[in-house]
Amino acid sequence: MAMRAPTSSIGIILLICCTAAAADVEPLDIPVCAELELRVGGLFRVGTARLYLDQCEQARDKVLAPVPKQFSLLLARRFSGQDLSDTAYDLLRRNLGLASTDPLPESLACLAGAYVDGNAGDRFDVSYRPDLGLALHLNGQLVQFCEDAEGAEKYFSIWFGDEPFHRRMRETLLERAEIADQT
Repeated sequence: MAMRAPTSSIGIILLICCTAAAADVEPLDIPVCAELELRVGGLFRVGTARLYLDQCEQARDKVLAPVPKQFSLLLARRFSGQDLSDTAYDLLRRNLGLASTDPLPESLACLAGAYVDGNAGDRFDVSYRPDLGLALHLNGQLVQFCEDAEGAEKYFSIWFGDEPFHRRMRETLLERAEIADQT
């Protein structure tokens, strides 16, 4: 269905307001709780993963809660945006207990389908703000903003859910986050 342009002054004001808010979304300025060089199969370096939270020592309790957080991946090799999106859809469906043909909730689908190609040295940041929603940045530039239509924090189940992208990465990042404030 094609979207119509707002015809009322209220609709125009809302469109300007929401567009401006999305344009102002930057990666979060919160502490790095943990960092890990990520390898697949123990051999192939994928990149460096980072977890950001305000309360690092509570990472296990907070990483899937509706609190501000960010996951970043500094790429060590080229990745296709389509492959990243396909993986995001698959992992979200698995972690939410959905069938492969079930649609994702709107705010999750909005971000899952937004990945673009990335090269070695590029950095993807996925951030969540309970007051705004989800954002995907590539090298600090906003790629996609998705309003939180409820449950957008579940996007982080890709990396920290019961069926994560990489179990060892999940466990190591959470363990390192828990001890980050103790050192």
